[in-house]
Amino acid sequence: MRFVANLRNETIEAFEDEDIQPAAYLLSAHRISPSLLEAARLIRGKGIPLYADNGTKTLIDDVIDRFEDRAGMVKAEVRQLRKRLGHIPRGREIPSALRAKADALAEEVVAHCTTLSETIDWSALVDAQLSMHPTAVFAQEDFATACLVALGLERETTGWPVSRFNTRNRRSLRLCRRVAKDPRCKEIETYCVFSAMDYNTARAAGRMAARAGVKNAAIGIAGITRDNTATDFYVIGKASFKLDRPVPRRYVRLAQILSGLADGFLEKPGTIASFHCLGLGAPAMFPIAAGALNPGVFLTTDATSPIHDAVRDHVMYDPSADGDRKSMEEIVQTIVNGGDWPFQSPFSRTFRKKFGHDPKLARKWWREHNTPPIADAILETPSKLTASLPLFCKADPDIRRKASKTHIAHNHWVLDRLCRSFPDDSAGKSAAMAAFDRWFQRPASVTTRGLHAGLKVMMQRAA
Repeated sequence: MRFVANLRNETIEAFEDEDIQPAAYLLSAHRISPSLLEAARLIRGKGIPLYADNGTKTLIDDVIDRFEDRAGMVKAEVRQLRKRLGHIPRGREIPSALRAKADALAEEVVAHCTTLSETIDWSALVDAQLSMHPTAVFAQEDFATACLVALGLERETTGWPVSRFNTRNRRSLRLCRRVAKDPRCKEIETYCVFSAMDYNTARAAGRMAARAGVKNAAIGIAGITRDNTATDFYVIGKASFKLDRPVPRRYVRLAQILSGLADGFLEKPGTIASFHCLGLGAPAMFPIAAGALNPGVFLTTDATSPIHDAVRDHVMYDPSADGDRKSMEEIVQTIVNGGDWPFQSPFSRTFRKKFGHDPKLARKWWREHNTPPIADAILETPSKLTASLPLFCKADPDIRRKASKTHIAHNHWVLDRLCRSFPDDSAGKSAAMAAFDRWFQRPASVTTRGLHAGLKVMMQRAA
């Protein structure tokens, strides 16, 4: 398994201070600029692989903005019904009026997505992607299912059969074949981007890919990981399984979809050579991907989360805890309580060498000020504490900018190391199970409950 860094000005600046580069970069067609194309040229000159994304994210965002209010009304009715029943309603529990409303809205979303997709000049899109001199391109896709997932128009509410989703994936397959047959792409790997909502739709997609002889497949994950809803059941084949308690749906859905795809790929074992998870950057979810996919498939993933977590949320990934997210407040609180931060990444070590790190002085200041809880205001106010822990504090604007670059590079380094810990052969399964065990040894949390449910899905599918 390999982590692919997004080619952004932020990542370019973050990596420039060290002679270290990611396993590969990804640049989306909607983010092309002269400076990034020049960066892409330099990256390719160093022999680093470059993936050219199709820029679908902006269209998905537009669809969500257009329909989220109406989808929200459908979800509100489902929540009310769920509260009354004590579980997620499905089957005959869905009133005919609600099912008709959800079905009609889903139809409208799909129609709108198709109209938007058909306005794309596919040849111009390929031109844009090839301007990056990539080693691989993600073909234009049908993104309707991704929008349905993001809008929460679930199959248990709409009543849609698997065949409705097969139609979307057949269209993606046609769009991919058009790109693959383009003479300009003859020497470039072409990824077909499929979509799914659960195990059964994913297995059908995997079967379709295998029968079509697809070598490189991908699926969008970003909408799945951003889903904050919970579920209390899952379906595999014709069997329905109840969970002991509601858990985050994103863990269950990821396990369902990747397990379903893997089972579908076995229609013709060995056909799929490479698989990419578009937008999977949550470290806790890596064991699901590594454990669900078939051995021998070259697995890659990408995400902008290591950038957003560093810049927007001021979060660093803990390399000693499977990449667990730690806020600056949590890190400093740990240090003043007698712990420390594991300076394992070369980027954090270089920063420490340049700007210092003095836990003893930080603890002395903290005790002298009556051991206050570490809050954002403390980290933003100049003091001996902020001067002694510059990587985690925000009081000096110049150092803060340099620290932010270090946070970005560090987070990418952690994800890269985590991904590499899951081999693409049969040993990857064992590594995934070991990672699950490490997470389960921690205190119970939303994350551990989600992982328990995800593992249950994977084991049920394997039974």
